[in-house]
Amino acid sequence: MAAENKITLEAGIHKLSGLLLGVMVLFALFFNLSLSWRAYGEVPLREAASRSLMAAGSGYFYDSGLAEPLPVFALKAAILAGAGPDAAVRAEGLAVFTAITVLTLVLLLRRYGVTAGLMGALLVAANPYLGYYAVQGDTHIFALFFLLLFWHYFDPEKITPRRAAWAGLYGGLACLSRLDSAWFLLLSAGMFAALHFRAFNYKAAGLSLGLALLLVSPYLAWQRAHYKNAFYAQELSLRRWANLDRYRHNAPGPVTTAPLSVAGFIFRDGPAGALRGAFSGLGRSLSYEVPRVIYYKAAVVLVFLGFYAAFVLKKDALLVFSAAAFLPVLAFAPIDEIASIGGITLRYYLWPLWAFCALAGVGFQEALNWGDRRVDEWLEKKAGAGPAKQG
Repeated sequence: MAAENKITLEAGIHKLSGLLLGVMVLFALFFNLSLSWRAYGEVPLREAASRSLMAAGSGYFYDSGLAEPLPVFALKAAILAGAGPDAAVRAEGLAVFTAITVLTLVLLLRRYGVTAGLMGALLVAANPYLGYYAVQGDTHIFALFFLLLFWHYFDPEKITPRRAAWAGLYGGLACLSRLDSAWFLLLSAGMFAALHFRAFNYKAAGLSLGLALLLVSPYLAWQRAHYKNAFYAQELSLRRWANLDRYRHNAPGPVTTAPLSVAGFIFRDGPAGALRGAFSGLGRSLSYEVPRVIYYKAAVVLVFLGFYAAFVLKKDALLVFSAAAFLPVLAFAPIDEIASIGGITLRYYLWPLWAFCALAGVGFQEALNWGDRRVDEWLEKKAGAGPAKQG
């Protein structure tokens, strides 16, 4: 009877705590959305500033100028519906941020449990940088939504042709939001294959990546036809990054503006320079940008607990997401994009940020489970000691 009462009490406490966390998620999301709109709604757009021009000149989906098609198409659809370009960019960003929060709850709840899902969603909903870049209409927000869906369906233990097709669709849409999402897809597939090389479904994975490539190919063909380079816009961006790294913000005069290939960018200072830059970026990121983008100091502790739990419990899917989202950032992390404090803007850390929030949710859940076990053991010892003393 006592055991049944104990189980009932524990179930009631878990339901109450889950309800409380759920209310906190809703409140945090509403507060972040409203505050971001009020505080940053008048801040001039940066990355998305020219999107309205691209949308105005777009004749069809892949005709998106020097920007990936999906955000341009979404804005064009809003403008045709009668919305103002500036407000539409910001509203779409906030809508996608809301969808990411809901998706975080659903995905983590299914994979790791209710508490992990609620805590992960709470940290996502309450993060001010996600709110700021959502109001800015940043394409990292768009791509993150589809990368989460790709990651969900690209499960090495469950991947089937049908799930692979869904993963390919969402992976392609992520690349059509930001073409550098392709690095996430390739790194994820490679790491999953390495970790599950015997059980990994290589045919299904090939189908997934092939479908993503099929969706992206018309955009690459469009760039090839208009600019004689399938990666023209992306390689122009790499040239700007290379010039910024070389001259900082004090170029002595005219600089080279021709597109720069990925290999040319990575090895612009030779193999030794590439390796040195990666380690420099890793050190700076872990010591400054990562704690800053996580924002809440207590959450940093939960992230470490989550990493530990993921290793011990072999929940490698989140670790793969973390690595696939974080590794590409190291190529840019040593560059002083921000003149006043150095480093790059935090929008490049939004994908790793989601993984850190998810890991913090897992860490929080496992810490509670550990505490429950310790309390149960203490109560059992105390109950066993009572009769012994009476005897």
